[in-house]
Amino acid sequence: MKLSALRWLLDPATSLLAMRLHAQERGRMSYDAAWRLARVTRHPDEMVYRYHGHLAEDTPDEAQ
Repeated sequence: MKLSALRWLLDPATSLLAMRLHAQERGRMSYDAAWRLARVTRHPDEMVYRYHGHLAEDTPDEAQ
């Protein structure tokens, strides 16, 4: 199952808000980023998950 379909099933209100945010930005914000913003707007206690989702996977090691 695709992530977007799962999100619609689990939290349709957040997904609808994300769709509106994505449309307002006219493509400057991905749907995934809009969904995270909508989720944090509706559930501020989940801010930690938003930060985790926007971190780069591979961070360069500056100690070398």
